[in-house]
Amino acid sequence: MHFAQSLVEKIKAVEGKHVRVEIAGSFARNTHLKGDNDIDLFVLFPKTLPREDFEKEGLRIGKNMFRGHRWEKAFSEHPYIRGSIDGYDVEIVPSYDVEQASELQSAVDRSVFHNKYLKEKLDRGKRAEIRLLKKFLKGIGCYGAELKTGSVPGYVLELLVLEYGSFEKTIQAVSGWQKGTVVDVENHLGIEKAREKFDSHLIVVDPTDKNRNVAAALSYQQFARFIAASRAFLKKPSKKFFFAPKGKSWSVPKVKQALAQKELVAIHTPYPSKALEDIMYGQIFRTGRKIAVQLAIHGFTVKRDEEFIQVGEAAAMVFELESVRLQKVTKKTGPEVADEENSKKFLEAHARPVAGPRIEQGRWIVEVKRKYPDANRFLKEYSKKLGKTEKEPIRKALSRAKVLDEKQLIKLYKKNKEFACFLTRFLKGREEFLGY
Repeated sequence: MHFAQSLVEKIKAVEGKHVRVEIAGSFARNTHLKGDNDIDLFVLFPKTLPREDFEKEGLRIGKNMFRGHRWEKAFSEHPYIRGSIDGYDVEIVPSYDVEQASELQSAVDRSVFHNKYLKEKLDRGKRAEIRLLKKFLKGIGCYGAELKTGSVPGYVLELLVLEYGSFEKTIQAVSGWQKGTVVDVENHLGIEKAREKFDSHLIVVDPTDKNRNVAAALSYQQFARFIAASRAFLKKPSKKFFFAPKGKSWSVPKVKQALAQKELVAIHTPYPSKALEDIMYGQIFRTGRKIAVQLAIHGFTVKRDEEFIQVGEAAAMVFELESVRLQKVTKKTGPEVADEENSKKFLEAHARPVAGPRIEQGRWIVEVKRKYPDANRFLKEYSKKLGKTEKEPIRKALSRAKVLDEKQLIKLYKKNKEFACFLTRFLKGREEFLGY
């Protein structure tokens, strides 16, 4: 806290239009875990300051603080500066100095309210329970507000302990959660009104702003993982739940054996220089979804897909298919013969089929050549197309993408330890906590 306070004093000494500085987040509330060196500093400006000046001043002060240190411009609702100072990960975020939720001018203005609310509500015992819950969520890979995980933010965990009373009671409650679960600590809305207002698998009403669900970014995947892990822990408690398993990779022969039983293909790209992790991950995730949809449209059954990011080095999208190669000819079902107008259009569109036209169950049938019988060829052409049309930085990455077959996957596996751990986990396809 002494180091954080020294940063506050330095910001105060910088000449500018800011009125005060506040330490926020888990560090300020003493709910952070040992070894977590994240410090969130909110630089507050008058609510009358125009938005353009607000952003410029926030960036100027942030850059001033990071002189001689590594930093980058990041984005929330507006840009801010984050980086590393003496081993601490520091974020310097501009915010408006408002007194109530109705005066909010930017999304981050709420953070100061959160800080004040929790400082008043949390005692020493509750803080210890929160740290225990955070450690549990970290251990099962379900903690964090970053887009790349879609997990449970720290603020939500703090509210859960306030609602349920302790780590154990929270785990017990979570084990019985259903879609549409509501947590409303201050009873601003109640269960029925909250469900009417928010359409989400988990609704945690912000005690400082009843119009906000602070669990809105939690993915359904992580919601389900939290529930399953809680049930597993209650059935057989173990310290292992609190410690994420160390990344281990299989031997190359074992990976080859696993790949012989599966059909995998991947797109591997370099990591664009200066690309922010949050932005890159969001784009990789959306691109992976887009490619999976296109694979399905072209006849490939996608059993599973996942994205890999190694910041500063590389990224990959891995797809497990029912089959990498399809028959060269595919069957197309047309309209009912009785539908004269659409029958004419269908037959004209397929004037030279490989086989047909014929009638099956009252409908026109033709067999035509498949454009992409091989997934590797499709991915090469489609990734090249995306490399010309997508936004930066993913466009830059895709312009240098390589499609990897199983042999090339093995080559990358041997070369890149992080990818080796990722691919091992992917091939296992098992939730780690089920083995505890």
